[in-house]
Amino acid sequence: MMNSTGGAAFWSVLMLVLWVAIVGGAAWVTVWLIRHPRRQPRPQLPSPLDILERRFAAGEITQEEFDDARARLREHQLDL
Repeated sequence: MMNSTGGAAFWSVLMLVLWVAIVGGAAWVTVWLIRHPRRQPRPQLPSPLDILERRFAAGEITQEEFDDARARLREHQLDL
């Protein structure tokens, strides 16, 4: 009978490849998480109409200026 060590060599190489894959995968995930941090959603910016209404409510503009600006905003929205 022949003494074969092929089976032991196969399992040794398989375990080595498995550990390299596990350590490499963990390193890749760590680097990816560092380079791509979770971003918080951007706060919603007020629309031009919201700004106009706030300025009118604060008394910064008159009723006439408000109506004129609102009409121009509506014309612009129709162009889109």
